[in-house]
Amino acid sequence: MNAIAETLSGPQFVDCANLGGPRFLITVDTEEEFDWNAPFSRDAHGTRHIGAIGRFQEMCDFHGSKPAYLVDYPVANDGKAVDLLGSFAHDGRADIGVQLHPWVNPPFDEALNLSNSYACNLNPELEREKLLILHQAIRNNFKLNPDIYRAGRYGAGNATAGILQELGIKIDTSVRAHFDYSAQGGPDYFDSPLAPYWLRTGRVLELPITTVFRGIFRKKGVTVFRDMLSSGTSRSIMARTGLLERIALTPEGIPLAKAIEGIDCALEEGVPILNFSFHSPSLEAGHTNYVRNAEDLENFYNWWHVIFEYLEKKGVKPISAREVKAAFF
Repeated sequence: MNAIAETLSGPQFVDCANLGGPRFLITVDTEEEFDWNAPFSRDAHGTRHIGAIGRFQEMCDFHGSKPAYLVDYPVANDGKAVDLLGSFAHDGRADIGVQLHPWVNPPFDEALNLSNSYACNLNPELEREKLLILHQAIRNNFKLNPDIYRAGRYGAGNATAGILQELGIKIDTSVRAHFDYSAQGGPDYFDSPLAPYWLRTGRVLELPITTVFRGIFRKKGVTVFRDMLSSGTSRSIMARTGLLERIALTPEGIPLAKAIEGIDCALEEGVPILNFSFHSPSLEAGHTNYVRNAEDLENFYNWWHVIFEYLEKKGVKPISAREVKAAFF
């Protein structure tokens, strides 16, 4: 388990009884466009897709959902983004959060490489400086205090919770449960729980991104998936035969039918807050591998419409980041 999730006696889970039933939150990695297959760059990026977020917000408005837009440095300093997303936040239709992409966020005192794309690998003082600059940019430009954070590439570590506490950010959502990025030098969240828990009791709440296992071996999913199925081919065979499959609650790479199965599994496991996530460049065709053309984009929106309807059918109500804060602080 990554250090951000560790305690001496295991996670101290949050009492979610006051939520009155299962809830769902949409967290959007609101970031610059860049070539995911190219080396990391300080300046080879753009924010052209920002205007496309309006359509997504209108859909969320229709379904009563208030997404959290987790903005990074290029977005926080883009005037169009500030005007558009800021209007959503100030109208109470959405929340603005924080997302740190170290390679495009000053100060640039680190080498530009794969390891340093995970903020947890930076010197703690540099991680803190980058977050301070980003946090101040959001406060200055959006005229609000953000309450929720995600480390870019899910790269939270030992120092992160303390920095968030210093900044007054109450919620971290960097933990992508059941994923291990250690082969690239990133964090290992494979054994992390799905339910919210305290990083610093009463001060910083961890709200993991929801990923579940389904299939005959589901109850032993963590052990089987990690230790017995090291190859992608083996995992694919297990998924096709219904023995074991990992499902993340995201429209990026997860077919609609699988996402519905994932919702059912999460509810059966008693996950109190289902945390859906995706990257904002997927809201315009051509920026990510998940939405390459106009047809992909319409499929993306259809995915969401069906998911919203299914969540309503199952009695899963939306919750916003500010409502999470109000419920637990």
